[in-house]
Amino acid sequence: MAVLSKGSRAVVWALLRVLPARQHAVVHGWPDNEANAIEVVRGLGRRYRGRIYWLLEDIGYLGPEFGATDVADQARIVRVRKKSWHAMWLSLTAELTFFTHGLYTAVDAPRNRLVVNLWHGDGPKATNDTQLVRSTVVVSATRLWGLYKARIFGIPEDSLAVVGNPRSDQFVFPLTDDAVMRLGLRPGRRRVLWMPTYRDARGPRARAWSDGEKLSSSGDVDRIVRALAEAAERLGFEILIKPHPLDTDTYSYAGFRVLRGEELDAARVSLYQLIGNTDALISDVSSVWVDYMTMNRPIGFFMPDLEELKSRRGLNVENLEELLPGPLIDTPETATAFLEQVYSGSPAVRPESYPGAAEIGAVTELDCTNRLLDWLTNFQLTQGRAALFTATPINVSD
Repeated sequence: MAVLSKGSRAVVWALLRVLPARQHAVVHGWPDNEANAIEVVRGLGRRYRGRIYWLLEDIGYLGPEFGATDVADQARIVRVRKKSWHAMWLSLTAELTFFTHGLYTAVDAPRNRLVVNLWHGDGPKATNDTQLVRSTVVVSATRLWGLYKARIFGIPEDSLAVVGNPRSDQFVFPLTDDAVMRLGLRPGRRRVLWMPTYRDARGPRARAWSDGEKLSSSGDVDRIVRALAEAAERLGFEILIKPHPLDTDTYSYAGFRVLRGEELDAARVSLYQLIGNTDALISDVSSVWVDYMTMNRPIGFFMPDLEELKSRRGLNVENLEELLPGPLIDTPETATAFLEQVYSGSPAVRPESYPGAAEIGAVTELDCTNRLLDWLTNFQLTQGRAALFTATPINVSD
């Protein structure tokens, strides 16, 4: 998140009202492979007539293989280094801005600018410092956490777009045999992905903090992990671990493959593409399982330190255990039972079988990016502003 001083924010606020809005869009996600930003860049390439400036830490970033052609249109999609005066100028003059973690222009926007807070997921973790991130619209994948976002970001409910996170559209892209080999996975195996949120973290500029003890330091966790490994081997599952980008834990468990973001980038595979090619997910208070509900595939919840996460990280709901759309994995026996139910295809472990799913109110259809652009078109028209997107894909030869 780009945090400006009070004085700098006042200058940006004034410049946005003095400088004319130009027909271009700015998109920024963190990290560069943040799939919400990638899918918006691709969607704008289809339906926005202006030039699209993609702000990146590494302007050589190519994106996932399946989207290579879409983002290679250099006449319309221009990569710009985020930490540059050029990027700042483009942001100050853009008629349209999308971001996932805030941007230096994320102050109260004037009426001639459309600023969309994609954010980086929905879920039970409390969000802090939100008054530093302002926008015209905020996007959500659920009714429950959408209303929470509207409240904490200080926007009216009619500026809340409950359309699904654009990154979920990447679930539909298959993993080719070549991609499987590049990742060092075993072809033909069924896969379960474990995606824990961080406990001990190291952020940009080596800033470190802790929301709990590392999972790999717990003997109780080790016993459950061993049960998962044994059941996976017996049933023919490949268990993958994808840590959070800030996580310092090694997760060096026998029988588990750890995949980090740089390995996915090197293989030209997106995280959400990988997620879409799994049979089940194991997670905790991470936002990823909220998106996974779209596919109605089994979700197991492994959070042995939940009380510590509640006290140190903070949650935004008081009834998380009642909301969970899947079983708790809290003993070796429940770990084994979960994998056995996934193997058998039991509907009992699908999100729709849990009463909390209805209260969460998750979007259950893909094509989220197009749905967001349609929603924004209607929003602009109801506000008496010009529509910015075409109803059908642009023919770039026109």
